[in-house]
Parts: sequence; C-alpha cells; structure tokens
Amino acid sequence: MFSAIFQHHIGYLAVCTLIGLIFGGAAWTLAHKRRNSHRAWWSGLAFTLTGVLGVTFMGAGSASGACVLNHEFAEPFHTTQGLWNLAMTIPVGAFALLAIRRPLPVLFGVIALPLAIEFTQATVNGLGRVCDSSDAEMNIVGGLIGIAITAIILTTRHPLAWKAGIKGTLIAFTALLLLGSGLARPMLDLTNVDGTSLTDADSEQKQAVEAAVKEAFGERYKIGQLYEQPCEDSSCTNIIFNLHSREDGYSEDFGTGSLSWPDMKHLNVQLENSDRPTVMGYPVEGAKAPSSDAAASRVTKSYAQRKYPWAMGATMTETVPVGEKAELGWITAWRWTQNNVLMPRMLDVQVDRVGRVSQVDVTLGPTRAKLPKVKLDAGQAERAVNKAVAAQLRANGNSGAEFHTKAFTVKAVERDGNLLPNWLVNVTWSGSGKSDASQEGAVVDMYRVNAVTGQVYDSGGHLLKVN
Repeated sequence: MFSAIFQHHIGYLAVCTLIGLIFGGAAWTLAHKRRNSHRAWWSGLAFTLTGVLGVTFMGAGSASGACVLNHEFAEPFHTTQGLWNLAMTIPVGAFALLAIRRPLPVLFGVIALPLAIEFTQATVNGLGRVCDSSDAEMNIVGGLIGIAITAIILTTRHPLAWKAGIKGTLIAFTALLLLGSGLARPMLDLTNVDGTSLTDADSEQKQAVEAAVKEAFGERYKIGQLYEQPCEDSSCTNIIFNLHSREDGYSEDFGTGSLSWPDMKHLNVQLENSDRPTVMGYPVEGAKAPSSDAAASRVTKSYAQRKYPWAMGATMTETVPVGEKAELGWITAWRWTQNNVLMPRMLDVQVDRVGRVSQVDVTLGPTRAKLPKVKLDAGQAERAVNKAVAAQLRANGNSGAEFHTKAFTVKAVERDGNLLPNWLVNVTWSGSGKSDASQEGAVVDMYRVNAVTGQVYDSGGHLLKVN
C-alpha cells in the first residue's frame, strides 16, 4: 500500500521527514527550556503532526470549494484510503495525550484538526484536494483510538486529570460549532451522498483513463489523482480524475474529468469552467479566436476530425453559443438519428472565446440498431408521465404539488442489454401555475417513457408504478 501511494513522491517524503525532525527537535528544545518533563513526547507530537500535514497536502493544487458528505459511515472502514487515514492519526492522539496529559483539550484537538484540514483542502488554492467527510471521519477515529490506548496505559500508573481544561474545551467546541455553521458552511458547496465515498482507482482503471485522455488531448496534460466513485441513484461507477498542465509555472491550474466504468462508453472532461480562458484550454492547430457560430463550428470540426473522425458521419450537427453573448464560447453537438430516433452515440465539443477546447463529452454506442416500432406519440408520453407522477405524489401525501410535462425527443436507451425507443420528457416543478417558458429557475427533471410499452422511469432510472 505504501509503495502504491508514495512511489512518485519519495523526494517529497524525504523533505517532510527532514522538516519533521527539525520541528521535533525544536519542540524538544522548547520543552527542555521550560523544564517540561514530557519533552520527548512533545518532540514526537511535532514530528507526527508534520508528517500528517505533509502527507495530507501532498500533490495539492487549486481548491474546488466543494465537499462530499458521505452518509455511509461504515464504508471508509472497508477502503485502503480510509484505513490509511485512520492509521496515520493514531500516533497524533497518542503523542498529544502523552505530552499534554489532559484528555479534554486533546479530544478537541483530534476533532478540530481533521475538520480544519478538509476545509482547507476545499477552500485554499495551492492546498486544494478532494474534500470528503469520510477522510475527516477516519482521521478523528484514528486520533480517538490513539487517545484511548494511551489513556489506558497511563491510568495503570496514575490517574489522569479528566476535569482539567473543561471550561476552555467547552468554549473551544462552541467556537468551532459557530465558525463551522456561520463561516465555513456558506463557503462550501456540499454534496450529500449515500455510500459513494471515493476509493483509489486500480491499475486497469488508470490505464483506461490514460488511453481516453491521450485520444482526446495527446500528451498535453498530466493525469493527477484518480478515484472510483459509484454513481448517485444508479448502479454504475465513474472514474473521476484531475488533469494538470505540463507548462512550467501553471501547476495549480487543473481540469476535471470522469470515465464510466467498466464500459468506458462515456468520457467527460472539463478543462475550463469560467468565461476567462486559461492555460488549461486545449489549442487546436491553425485555429483563430472565433467571433461567430460559423467560426466556432470550424474550430470544433477541426478538432473532431483529428481526434474523433467518426463524428464526421453524424446525421445532425449544430453549433450554439454558451451564454447570452457566448461568454463561455460555443459548443458543437454531433448526433445520429434512425427513423427520427436519437441514437446513443454523441459528441459535444466546447471552445472558449480564444478558440481553445474547454470541454469534451464523448458517448460511445451504436449509430444504427434494430429497434421496435414507436407506438406512443408525444402527447401520450406526457399523459403517461402526468399519471405516474400524480400517483407518486399521492403516495407521498403531496398531491397539491404543481408540475408541467414536455416530451421533446425519442432516444434509443439501453436496458437489460437491449436498445429500446424512449420518449424523453421534461418535468418542470412549480407552484406558480405558469407555463414552462416563464418558469425561470424552476426545477426540471428528465423522465423517460418506454415508447413501446408506456412504462415510466424517473430521473434516477427507477420504474414508476401508476397504481
């Protein structure tokens, strides 16, 4: 496990060890000058804290401002990353209690430290990494284990001062709670998930990502950390990863991506996410800054011809601005249809205002297939969704909720190994009773209706029962 995690960071670890030894020596010297009899333990605490912080922020980059809250508390106990997070803070809890000899202040420290680390990873550029509540959970558990083991050993010799520092600890916990709810919470974009914490990608998954990224961008980017993450509300898995520029002086810039697993049919890479072009944008040879839909179409077509030449066989191609005045550039979509049914294969390429590729979304799949005949029209699909949603609302005791439906296309969707035509129906939720067009900011979910059987599936792919 150690070699898998640290094989590319030996030099970094050597520097961290040296710094840890320096801080450990400094702590010993300071404790000695103050005639503290626990100077060896203070030295060990300084060394282990340096190690934890060094490993935690290894390979850090730009902060995302987002944090994952995993509700499946037992899951990290079954992952390599979770067990490592637990193990590395056991010495911190142990040395802290050996040095301070007051359990309550140490308890506050082993809880506050992991929370501070995750907050820093989410908000501080240069120290940014994936912020996950599971990491903090395991760090805290490790610290508590260290405290418990040490407390048992110490109490066999003499009693611990359990009441010492109780007032200061209560004030510190109150301050932590207020800072967390009043300052930290508004700064974070929290994603609540159930049992979808990140686990390290294996070698086969890494090779798949490397091949997909190389096909899209050649050798322009370095692949950073890779994680496996189950999809929310669906029985699938994505490999998520970061891409970093190879240009000197831009190590903090990064893009994000995901590759579906194990089918590897869907690749999404976002190199830029604002109206300001960055070094992460992928340059297209011979391309100039576009000023119109047509000019942008030429840039995206040039890119697709080089990287995904199969897109030139699409039956539909459309380039549209992203933003009212193309602030985010333009996006070109390549689509395939068969008898007015949208097929699974798709390609979307977005370019920024200077003509660099800012986002690529690739979905592989057939462009032609033997499909059953569509039996439902748009109106019938909308009525099927209306009936299914109304039944669901009644079952949940919320029959007064207002919604509007709009069927907009038929798409071939794979289910149980077969491709079947499905109506895609937008369900717009509103309490105002206004039309779809006037409901700015309303919540919209996309439902599917089997265009042969009339079965309705919600936005998570779950079959809805009418009765």
